[in-house]
Amino acid sequence: AALIATGSRPRIPDWVQPDGERILTTRDCYPPKVFPSSVCVVGSGVTGVEFVHMFESFGSKVTLVVSRQQVLPGKDPEVAAVLEDDFLRRGVSLLKGARAQSIERDGDGVIVKCDDGRQVRASHAVLAIGSVPNSDGLGLDAAGVHVDGGGYIPINHHCITNVEHIYAAGDVSGKLPLSSVASMQGRKVAEHVMGLHTREHRHLDYDKAASAIFTEPEIADVGLAEAEAFASGRKIRVTKVPFSATPKALINNDSRGFVKIISDPATGVVLGGSIVGRHAAELISVIALAVTANLKVTDIVESLLVHPALSEALAEAAE
Repeated sequence: AALIATGSRPRIPDWVQPDGERILTTRDCYPPKVFPSSVCVVGSGVTGVEFVHMFESFGSKVTLVVSRQQVLPGKDPEVAAVLEDDFLRRGVSLLKGARAQSIERDGDGVIVKCDDGRQVRASHAVLAIGSVPNSDGLGLDAAGVHVDGGGYIPINHHCITNVEHIYAAGDVSGKLPLSSVASMQGRKVAEHVMGLHTREHRHLDYDKAASAIFTEPEIADVGLAEAEAFASGRKIRVTKVPFSATPKALINNDSRGFVKIISDPATGVVLGGSIVGRHAAELISVIALAVTANLKVTDIVESLLVHPALSEALAEAAE
């Protein structure tokens, strides 16, 4: 058996040429070689906002080019709003509705030009506009492995490609580009190779994978999104509780954010949820378990949780 786990690399559009000095990809600046006095981050997705947080924390003056009208365009607008407010409080400049179309060196700095005529001058620029799979140059054609139009390698629920003894996992498989997903895929591959897949187990359901964004405050979500449900016409029950309602948030002197739980109004089964605030990446595990195991909101409500703790907001949101 063979496993293809070659990952991905930063996407570089044809209108810019990174030089590793002033015009950087995300790979160039992690770990950072320098602490720029000012930086323009192009791309307001997960990676982009994480780098905004990192550089601002280092003391850089940061400008974020946002192609749409909110950061994190694929996330809950209420979640994005909390992060935007925090960015603005920290002095981050948001250029909304602007698409970068060129980045040029300008002496000891750069000029980022946008399609609406706006320009940003900074000491450095960071490209955070997605990634492409590392599937080229591997001889996959010779092995008969199918690669789709985006360069990804399609797999089945055992992570097997169209060639029965060749597996693929991680970013190159075209599933969720999360290290947690890649790790679980690796485990499933090992189980299948060893013949352990015949035991009772669950196939990976990528729609139920939890994810987190490590900004300040943290953001995490899992399962069905509110906007997704409305777009499909599905009836849902949405409950939201701010952390300010919990004693622990007052003890921490940090009441930012909230817990939101989405459930089926008829059965009470937990379908998804989102959290923004301190320790969101840890707290989302409760909702993730509920989504995976088809638990009901009453299962969360009737759990004897710690007091005082931020997790009390989970029980309140499940009421």
